[in-house]
Amino acid sequence: MKKTFLLVISLLLILVMTGCNKKESIVIYSAMEEERNQALKEQIKEKFPDLNIVVQQMATGNIAAKIENEKENIEADIVLGLETSHMENLKDYFADLSDYDTDMYLDGMITSNKYFLWEKSSTNLIIDNKYFKEHKLDVPKTYEDLLKKEYKNLIAMPDPTTSGTGYAFYLNVVNIMGEKDALAYFKKLKNNLREFTTSGSGPTNLLKQGEIAIAMGMTSQGAKDINDGYDFKIITLKTGAPYNTCSSGIIKGKENKENLKEVFEWLIDEANRYDKENFMPDVILKDQNNKVENFPTDLKMADMKGIDDNKLKEELTEKWSSEING
Repeated sequence: MKKTFLLVISLLLILVMTGCNKKESIVIYSAMEEERNQALKEQIKEKFPDLNIVVQQMATGNIAAKIENEKENIEADIVLGLETSHMENLKDYFADLSDYDTDMYLDGMITSNKYFLWEKSSTNLIIDNKYFKEHKLDVPKTYEDLLKKEYKNLIAMPDPTTSGTGYAFYLNVVNIMGEKDALAYFKKLKNNLREFTTSGSGPTNLLKQGEIAIAMGMTSQGAKDINDGYDFKIITLKTGAPYNTCSSGIIKGKENKENLKEVFEWLIDEANRYDKENFMPDVILKDQNNKVENFPTDLKMADMKGIDDNKLKEELTEKWSSEING
């Protein structure tokens, strides 16, 4: 009897100790690329060894759809790198962040108390230097230049209906020319394109494969490819570099979860700074250093009025689908 009693006590102690040592789970849905997510996971492991923090990579559209369908019942506690237009549209499902310190951001970067800017991603033309020199081509300086016959089948652009990078170019042209003239312009450009790609990285991948000479793509990816040894050059049009933005937030109802505040504070400060300095150098933070070689330091930004307006995006992409893709 005594042995049985001691055995029961021992089992109870094991269960209690196991419960005490169980790591808390915090789930982060991240729309960042695999390389950036891997770097984040390594930092998390070092910073929070006693917490079970899970980073799940997911496309921005899929994250938005899950939030819309599952609302506060979603598995995620934190959302990272979701397009700001989606964040604005779904802001009712995010917690109030008014108590968080945002002093690390440049003035004007925080526009909501439901989400904080995670990145500004500029876009530009990325050209194959060798091809341009061999064929004695002039470097394009305007959108109109891209319509020249010598560039036929040498250009690739991401589809604005599936890519935030493509939508940045599209919206910029709308802001410059007006909606009607912009659609007319892209109908002409379509005849000069090799193809519309599904993803924002598609054009630069085609450029690396030697299938095109002009990629309408992400500045950061162009810099990375140059650093990897490709003979490319980043070209900003006279009207400036279009850009898109992504943001981060906490799902409503999860804000009081133990250790979550500490993790989110670290994300928007230290982790954010590391990501910007090593992967996405467009400046959003005070005293932000750029460790990415060949990334332009004096970019002129384009007119991106309405970039965070999800309703406008839906209207414009619907017209694109019917008039350009149709």
